[in-house]
Amino acid sequence: MLSRTASSQEAVPAPPSGYEMVKFRTSFENKPDATETLALVREDASWKVVGYWIE
Repeated sequence: MLSRTASSQEAVPAPPSGYEMVKFRTSFENKPDATETLALVREDASWKVVGYWIE
């Protein structure tokens, strides 16, 4: 990975308590204009990654 910049964060209402979608503009050596997306859920006092995509 060459660089990563946060581009957006969105709360998504979904059962049981919703989740957060966080997107990053990322530059990889073989994919200079990529978007990384993480889906996070709150469990107790911490966040857990439940999804990860590269577009």
